Amino acid sequence: MVNSSFPACIDEAPANCRWCGSGIMIRMLFALLAFAPAPAGAHGAYHEVVCKLERLLDNNPDDADLHYRLATAHSDHEEWKLCLDELAVIERLKPGIHPTEYLRGRSLHQAGRHAEARHVLDAFIAKNPSHSGALATRGKVLMALGLPAEAAMDFRTVIQQTPTPGPEPYLQLADCLRAAGQSGDALAALDDGLEKMGAIPDLLRESLELATAVEDWDLALDRIAKLRESAPRPEPWMAERARLLTKAGCTPDARAAWSELREHMNALPNLDRGTPQNLALLTEAKTALGEPVTPPVAIPPASR
Repeated sequence: MVNSSFPACIDEAPANCRWCGSGIMIRMLFALLAFAPAPAGAHGAYHEVVCKLERLLDNNPDDADLHYRLATAHSDHEEWKLCLDELAVIERLKPGIHPTEYLRGRSLHQAGRHAEARHVLDAFIAKNPSHSGALATRGKVLMALGLPAEAAMDFRTVIQQTPTPGPEPYLQLADCLRAAGQSGDALAALDDGLEKMGAIPDLLRESLELATAVEDWDLALDRIAKLRESAPRPEPWMAERARLLTKAGCTPDARAAWSELREHMNALPNLDRGTPQNLALLTEAKTALGEPVTPPVAIPPASR
């Protein structure tokens, strides 16, 4: 079966793709890789897009629209040097036609050149105040510059201007507010996201962490309960609840929670109870209850 993640340019026009090159050795390499598992972080989709655009540019080298699409692909993949190279070409071919300053600011941020990125994004946002991508990028830049209160303003604007912003701006806003020493406002921002989008696990986990940090135990317990509802297994969140009650100093409730976890573990089928994670949780529960911990019995292999 052919690995669908391989770029089409390998078979279609290898000589026209500067990324793949041409020749028998390249084809042999990809033939061998077809039978190997894809490595973590593989960028097949990005590679395919780049190859396709570069083939088109070979026939239309002065097409600024194609160069902008290529610059966007590089930026999306955080290939900031390649993106900046394409932006220089675009400004030479058709200056002022495409929003190159947004991509330039984004690439400078990816390069860690945050002061330059802010200067570029400030100018772009002054002319495009509703550009959510630029606002979110500037928010990250301001956080990197140690200006969390200003960054929070950008993420608030993104949330206000975007009909369905998703959880990411709420998480970023909460991080900014927390860094600015406004933990109450950070929790309120997460609550707003949960109210609008439902029990998103990432928002619940962030809210749990923050509620625990400010010792809002009731809110933290509520977040654990909601996370348990959507979890594939209840045991980790049963243990998390017991840990939280212990940390909060609610000794009777904590002991009851540890006992519940121990009984739950003992009632599991042997194969489920014997997983490394569940054995560790059972040991933790017994230790918290002051009970002796019996090491698992190692059964020797049957002799032939």
